[in-house]
Amino acid sequence: MIIVRLSAVTALWVAAAALGQSSASPSFDVASIKAAAPCCAPGQWRESKAAEDRIDFRYVTLRYCIAFAYGLREYQVSGPAWIGETRYDIVAKAAPGTRHNQLPDMMQQLLAERFQLQAHHETKEFSVFVLAVSKKGSRLKESPPDPDRPEGANVGMSMSPNGIGRIEVKHGTMASLANTLTRILGRPVVDLTGLTAVYDFDLEYAPEDANIVISKPDEGGVSVFASIQNLGLTLSAQKPPLDAIVVDRAEKVPSEN
Repeated sequence: MIIVRLSAVTALWVAAAALGQSSASPSFDVASIKAAAPCCAPGQWRESKAAEDRIDFRYVTLRYCIAFAYGLREYQVSGPAWIGETRYDIVAKAAPGTRHNQLPDMMQQLLAERFQLQAHHETKEFSVFVLAVSKKGSRLKESPPDPDRPEGANVGMSMSPNGIGRIEVKHGTMASLANTLTRILGRPVVDLTGLTAVYDFDLEYAPEDANIVISKPDEGGVSVFASIQNLGLTLSAQKPPLDAIVVDRAEKVPSEN
């Protein structure tokens, strides 16, 4: 097991906490926030998108929006139960020339204005899996250059008759791998590999992986932990102190558009 120094883990997430601390944060020119239709209205499951100068979030929770605004994961946002239950459609547009990395600050401003959001940072311990590079180094294969490929990772998932799952990833980042592993394992996965390229790789996993507390790849059999080891990576169960956002106050019904 690779033990990551907690100070390094904390530093990675505290950096995200710097978002929104400027007193001159930019804001969206126009924004519409509406209560989402009850599940499952036509178009409701469109993927939420954040373009260069706009956001189009459909059927999202306030917790989702806060996580986006502060550069965190949803499990790092705590508050009243409704922030993870009540759903909204949020569409907002900024001035031409806005950069994508300005959108989180703008979202912070929007949440403060429309939901009267008040929150503070805390450092909390979370039970997570840490994704890191093994001592022998990564065996990942970088994706070949393809200027015509669609933006983002291409992830294909299949299941064999005996219940063995297979994931085929093209042009995948370590962030997309961590997100996929989170869904499989049912526990947050924190990417601390430091790898910034895009890669092509395959993984296998078993249904039992969702109930594993710590990897035991040496015992044989199909396991996502063994697949990760084959890529020159490791997954280890840890409880690092991470940045967290605690909601002190928020209005369930946003102010008028």
